Amino acid sequence: MKVTAVIPARISSTRLPEKPLAIIGDKPLIQWVYENVKKSRYVNEIIVATDNEKIIEVVKKFGGKAQMTSPHHPSGTDRIAEVARKLDSEIILNVQGDEPFIDVEVIDTVLRLMLKDQTIEMASAKTHITDIADFFNPAVVKVICDKNDRAIYFSRAPIPYFRDEFQQYKKNGKLDKQTVNKICGVSYKHIGIYGYKWDFLMKFTKMKESFLEGVEKLEQLRALENGIIIKVPTVKYTGFGIDTPADLERARKILKG
Repeated sequence: MKVTAVIPARISSTRLPEKPLAIIGDKPLIQWVYENVKKSRYVNEIIVATDNEKIIEVVKKFGGKAQMTSPHHPSGTDRIAEVARKLDSEIILNVQGDEPFIDVEVIDTVLRLMLKDQTIEMASAKTHITDIADFFNPAVVKVICDKNDRAIYFSRAPIPYFRDEFQQYKKNGKLDKQTVNKICGVSYKHIGIYGYKWDFLMKFTKMKESFLEGVEKLEQLRALENGIIIKVPTVKYTGFGIDTPADLERARKILKG
């Protein structure tokens, strides 16, 4: 099966203008993402989907492939679908353009799963939460799954809700170390990577925004509300997305060593 990875990269960002072009170490952010995806043993083709000529020029300069898309797409998924519509690939991989540390093993875990079980229409990934601050941070998306790694729900809120432990928190204003370890040990952070069967992606982008999607601002909830199974295997991953100037500086410090 042919796999094409599409990396959406918008030029505009309210918190970090021209984010894909931000230099980290000796490379722009988009190049870090592209080169990490290129390490995959299953990806046959990589395309950066963008709305700006600056990004196309930068991608071509480091030897990558980029395609101009409409500037009016409401989401990265719609931008990816515009590119995918003209492709002959059976699987489309969506890798966020702001994840400079995306690990090839995360990518290959998702793709191996889909290549082995061709009934899977959509897949993503999760990793254990290691910092209790992430559990309470609405910018960090959490996911709960059933015993077969099928997503039950994604949320910006702390899920699952640890009733007894949170009552302790309300009473004492803090959580003891044992409770923190317990919560982190069974809670998961969602990683922003998606694998789609080509025909499902075309169908998904035609679905109307769902209620929960509109509330949480999480597109994957549209799939769940329409009865779609999303497989979410667990991986080891310590990377993070670049959303703010603080994230950018953190990434620069890490890569500086």
